[in-house]
Amino acid sequence: MQQGQRLKEATEGQIVQAGNKIGGPFKIGKPVYQEKRLKLFNEIYQRQKAELEAKEKTPITITLKDGKKIEGKKWVTTPLMIAVGISKKLAESMVAAKVVYDTLFEKNFVDVDHEEQQSQGSQLNLKPDYVIWDLTRPLEGDCQLELLSFDDNNGKEVFWHSSSHILGSALEEVYGCHLCIGPAIDGGFFYDCYIGDYKVTQNDYVKIEKAASDLAASKQEFQRAVLTKDECLELFGTNPFKRQLITNKIPEGAMTTAYKCGNLIDLCTGPHLPNTSYVKAFQVTKNSAAYWLGKNTNDDLQRVYGVSFPSKKLLDEYVKIQKELALRDHRNVGKKQNLYLFHQLSPGSAFFYPSGAHIYNTLMNFLRRQYYIRGYQEVISPNIFNAQLWKISGHYDKYKENLFFINMGEEGEYGLKPMNCPGHCLMFDMIQHSYRDLPVRFADFGVLHRNEVHGALSGLTRVRRFQQDDAHIFCRMDQIQEEIKSCLDFLSYIYSLFGFEFKLYLSTRPEKFLGTKEVWDNAEYQLEQGLKKFGKPFEVNPGDGAFYGPKIDVKLYDAYKREHQCGTIQLDFNLPERFNLQYRASEDVQEVQQDKEQLHNEQVQAAQEIIDVVRKASHHSDTDNITTAPQNSQQQPAEDPVQEKAPQEQNVKKQKKQKQQKEPQQQQQDQHKKQKLPEDIIESGSSQGLSQHELHKVLHEKKYELGYHHLKAGFARPVIVHRAILGSLERMIAVLTEQCGGKWPFWLSPKQLVLCPVSAYYKDVAEKIAARLRLEGYTVTTDEADQTLAKKVRNAQIQYFNFVGVIGEEEVKAGVIDVRDCEKNTRIGKLTIPQLCKFFESLKPPKSNVEVQIHEHDDSHLKLNDELQEKMFLEGDGYSVGKRDFDEFAKIKDIDPVLQNLIRWHKYMTHLTKKDEAPEKVEQVEQKQE
Repeated sequence: MQQGQRLKEATEGQIVQAGNKIGGPFKIGKPVYQEKRLKLFNEIYQRQKAELEAKEKTPITITLKDGKKIEGKKWVTTPLMIAVGISKKLAESMVAAKVVYDTLFEKNFVDVDHEEQQSQGSQLNLKPDYVIWDLTRPLEGDCQLELLSFDDNNGKEVFWHSSSHILGSALEEVYGCHLCIGPAIDGGFFYDCYIGDYKVTQNDYVKIEKAASDLAASKQEFQRAVLTKDECLELFGTNPFKRQLITNKIPEGAMTTAYKCGNLIDLCTGPHLPNTSYVKAFQVTKNSAAYWLGKNTNDDLQRVYGVSFPSKKLLDEYVKIQKELALRDHRNVGKKQNLYLFHQLSPGSAFFYPSGAHIYNTLMNFLRRQYYIRGYQEVISPNIFNAQLWKISGHYDKYKENLFFINMGEEGEYGLKPMNCPGHCLMFDMIQHSYRDLPVRFADFGVLHRNEVHGALSGLTRVRRFQQDDAHIFCRMDQIQEEIKSCLDFLSYIYSLFGFEFKLYLSTRPEKFLGTKEVWDNAEYQLEQGLKKFGKPFEVNPGDGAFYGPKIDVKLYDAYKREHQCGTIQLDFNLPERFNLQYRASEDVQEVQQDKEQLHNEQVQAAQEIIDVVRKASHHSDTDNITTAPQNSQQQPAEDPVQEKAPQEQNVKKQKKQKQQKEPQQQQQDQHKKQKLPEDIIESGSSQGLSQHELHKVLHEKKYELGYHHLKAGFARPVIVHRAILGSLERMIAVLTEQCGGKWPFWLSPKQLVLCPVSAYYKDVAEKIAARLRLEGYTVTTDEADQTLAKKVRNAQIQYFNFVGVIGEEEVKAGVIDVRDCEKNTRIGKLTIPQLCKFFESLKPPKSNVEVQIHEHDDSHLKLNDELQEKMFLEGDGYSVGKRDFDEFAKIKDIDPVLQNLIRWHKYMTHLTKKDEAPEKVEQVEQKQE
């Protein structure tokens, strides 16, 4: 669960551990450290309570959500007092408050109690619009106040965070363990604890739950105290894990907070429930092993998960849903239906069997059809790239540990692609585009690989090998709005097919961003307008955009209200800059000519420099090959071999010296080889000792150097829209498997129809009918088992076939199939093969809005065309559509030019036909007269 807005220090440190193990020897027993810890905390709490009472109680104004204003007193009035003043029943159902202060008086506190990955650096520097406040904590100034129940997401987080403290207290009571970290998460909470070599099992659940329930029933208050770093170290002196958190995450002079409930005291910034009695139902759900700080070289911890509710009824509903979800778990369904399996020799990579491959391919083919309709162009890009690509894109520095690399020897380091966008940038760049060509929409189902940690792999939801419905739209700034709306329409249509609900979040400029504020403001405006045009409500996440551009986060909810992150729509200014992507923004002839001349001159100059270097190197090479004084050898007689030895040694020394002089020249030559070369000087370069391959290589290397790239005159830089709807096909199939429970919709099902002959005599007929239906594209099998018809029908239902067809003597004589619906257990009727195909056709997904509009457009024009032909062609007044046609039939102006041309052709043919008929009529008249 994403943490709500919290007050915390922006200078949180990173946890640094000197050694791998810090837990040390441990023996289960009563927590002897509790008495000293409680005594010290109570002293601090009472002192601060007295300080609070001594503060000046000035009047403040509290504005409720409905606009009503209530007068209160600073440092006295609490949200719970206001709730009780409205209604006691209301107060009992509230768990926390959302407060927006006009001015925040209290100092921020360091958040020590959460895992490292939950502290996002970009969010720490943001001032929150609101803070979640304890119901019993006095307000500190004029503010807006909203009371939160368990149904609210922030309220649910507070409830489960408080429950994690109850769980921590129970673990201390049962094991006397060292508590580590215990956050609220999606669907509950967990607590990590160190118990030495002891392993928690399901047999321990009962005693943990009893200790937690006893604490909840005792109505223990959650008491808050502000602590210095020294006070924290004194409170948790016996817990090495808490000491490490305190030492590394709390700067000197900074403050943090701790909460007490019962005998438990834990570092926490809160907020929390008023007391433990709010938790009416508590259950331990599972346990697992964990590592301190998530590193497998650190201490082994025991992680205990739990869930809690404000009523026993809600817990019962939760248990019922969890049982259903266990049956629907995609790993179980996949194995049961032979869809996909995994093997230890290829962890994180699914083996899709025929039925699973059918679902996989059907999803891709369905999207392909939508791509063609919506103006996307499917492309295929390489799977492996030189590491230079990832250095240019920035992934090498930030995500190197998630890439699979291959050492190719002299060619250097190569890597399997983890995403398609850098490759698509190369594809866009290799062909020059005009502003008239944009938007260019590249779609790619290429195989991707990401080196996920082995412990993080989980079924199809977290894999190493996967494919995405990935698309990148290269567009102009003025096209963003329409492209965003189109993407959202596409996304809404796909999600509606599966019964998914979704929420949209507009994430805006973070503190650190690429580009100018003006460009970001424009892009955010375009995204906002696109969302407004789409018409679905959305929320704004200030400062949560990516550094390269704002984005629209899409949170998907299945039938069980579970949240999934699948689709995304992101704007990107970064990659177009890094890859120097450009399109021609002007068609001015003079400007284009100037640009060509400037580019030509720059390339010629660079090429000439390279040729000069090669020529110079060639000259030195020729000098090296000249032997010493060949003319003297002809004029003078041969000398004694002993006398020749000295000059030969001198030549060897001279050659070594010249070779050393060549090395810096060679380096200089390599640098010059990075210059651009135009096609018209390739021959010149070749004549000076450079091959065409070398010249093209120079051009390639220069183009993809890192650094700032200047725009050419008359060119502009495109914006990239990263767009995914299903996201990873593997993850989406996992979600769909659990959404459908293995009962696949007909158009996606790998088991659409099973034909059951009533006896062996009709097997051949069943096979021929199955082959005919497979020819139409349906997945059909036959059940030729020697079983009763009732047993075959029952097997079809158990195996989740959509329909079963019975073939017997009556059906063969009538040429029909007796079709039944397996899921509803109802009879469809006796249908011929054409009737059955028509019935199956009606079960395909409904047309999208784009398809409907296209068909409506075509239908209206075809109807209009028919009317025009009937009116004009019968009258036949020539072969051109002219003024008379417009006068008699004004709607002709609404017809596309292509159809107008068709009308002209028909009229012309009518004219020629009548012209050919005229002489025949004259001849007939003459014959009659004779």
